[in-house]
Amino acid sequence: HFGYDSGYELSDRQERKKRDMTPPQRMAKLEDKSMYRTGFLGQEADFINYEAIVSTSDDQFAITPGYIQKDWIENGRHYYHYKMDVPIFNFFAFLSGKYEVLKENYKGINIEVYYHPTHNKNVEIMQKAVEKSLDYYKQEFSPYQYRQVRIIEFPRYASFAQSFSNTIPYSEDIGFIADLRDEDNIDWVSFVTAHEMGHQWWGHQVTPANVQGSAVLSESLSEYSAYLVMEQLYGEHHLRKFLKYEMDRYLRRRSGEILEEMPLMRAENQTYIHYPKGGVVMYSLKDRLGEKKFNSALRMFLEEFQYKSDPYPTTLDLIRHIKAVASSDDMKFIDDMFAKITLFDLKTKKATATKLANGNYQVELTIEADKYYADGKGEESKDVVDDYFDIGIFSSDPDKAKDDSHVLKFDKEFVKTGENTFSFEVKELPKFAGIDPYIKMIDR
Repeated sequence: HFGYDSGYELSDRQERKKRDMTPPQRMAKLEDKSMYRTGFLGQEADFINYEAIVSTSDDQFAITPGYIQKDWIENGRHYYHYKMDVPIFNFFAFLSGKYEVLKENYKGINIEVYYHPTHNKNVEIMQKAVEKSLDYYKQEFSPYQYRQVRIIEFPRYASFAQSFSNTIPYSEDIGFIADLRDEDNIDWVSFVTAHEMGHQWWGHQVTPANVQGSAVLSESLSEYSAYLVMEQLYGEHHLRKFLKYEMDRYLRRRSGEILEEMPLMRAENQTYIHYPKGGVVMYSLKDRLGEKKFNSALRMFLEEFQYKSDPYPTTLDLIRHIKAVASSDDMKFIDDMFAKITLFDLKTKKATATKLANGNYQVELTIEADKYYADGKGEESKDVVDDYFDIGIFSSDPDKAKDDSHVLKFDKEFVKTGENTFSFEVKELPKFAGIDPYIKMIDR
């Protein structure tokens, strides 16, 4: 690469001020239409016809996006000729190693997991997550564009996974040697696998313009997609652990913002926004609009911009499609989630259970609810709460639930600002009760 790299610019506001420099600008403004023909991977990342010959040690296997055309040994080196049969973004990787491989043909798509011979304990978990991802994403969004999915282990020089066309490098640290023996812990292996599979749609089929909010269209939608795969694998009750972790991550890290927190639709490569907050917001919208309706909005958005680069889409396009399937009652909530920094303060102040003559229990709940808008500096102003929220009553700790048998009541109830009282009759002695128990709201 030749040219100016803005990534090395001084970003601290105070340091820039000392030097009489203008305030930093992390990304082009969302409304800057001059950037709508530049993808978020940069000016050099438009679609290309990809073909590569890779050489490696004669005892290793080399991998890059595409399909092997042939391989040969020459002068002590092993050569592999790869070619992709459809255009891909100018975004690719090279990997090489002494691998074992798990192979499967799943409904016409070859799934391959390449791993160090002694790091085999989670490869079938990855395989199952790929299967579930393919099934759900193909059903809800669009067909998978390749004939192959490959996950390739790399050493823990870093802890991440990254999705290239039909090729997913995956750190041993977060996947292949992760310890999943404690069933009460979060299954990050399946989640990360499903997230990276999501990028084959959100990132490779639809690529955002290089403006504010770009990562929402790739990362937030991949987070949401992974949540739905985890629902397929474990049930909705299991997502409480993920959503609680993600919400805590957002709330904790927003306090360390050095420039300015942006609303979701204008997030500027702020990982604490487009990963944890973005995923929770998408899941909340799915809950509010209904899975079929919300997914239909995503599908229509994808169909409009699939493999297009003139222009690339923005969060304005995504919001347009979501609003197209929503009712007038949903508009304020959509704007609150995307265009504003909205925080709820939801508390269960009191909960009592009294046994009735029929053997059931009368549950009395006192709920307190407040809502705030924050600006980029964290200053808050109060708004009115007048909406429906989940109220749940459980016979055991929902964090430890294996299925839905612990749910005594779970419905949406109208909640207003301040104190709210509710009375319910349930069949068993409740142990836990509260508002928004599955963490679908941005609750501080």
